[in-house]
Amino acid sequence: MATITANATFHGHELTDMPVINPGDWFGKTWLIEIGLGYSSTYLIVEADSMSDAIDELADSEKHGHHIVVEEANLGDYPEDDRHYGPSGQVLDLDHLMIYGQEGSKTPFPCTYHGDGLPIEGVNPTDFCWDDLNA
Repeated sequence: MATITANATFHGHELTDMPVINPGDWFGKTWLIEIGLGYSSTYLIVEADSMSDAIDELADSEKHGHHIVVEEANLGDYPEDDRHYGPSGQVLDLDHLMIYGQEGSKTPFPCTYHGDGLPIEGVNPTDFCWDDLNA
């Protein structure tokens, strides 16, 4: 399966080659997720219906879920009354997570998808279809 990345402008800064979680699975409703990691941040695009669904998609991502899923060895640092849970029952650490996008819009966070088989200028997420890559 081809790897899809995204490019976007965020507060005047060009973000390029961001991994995309769940491309083509929610009609191009993209959200920008920023995970603060010390002096820099990791940026991801997640295609989901809402902000909370974007967190769920991230938590269930085999490749990127480790950014917010608490390892079993560290569960003692998260009191039961203060825990956030993911869709598969995992404990989540959301302290360093920010999500950007406009609720209720067709494309909450505008970006372009890029990857093998896509036009060099990229495609709008609302126009992306996995079937087009395999045609």
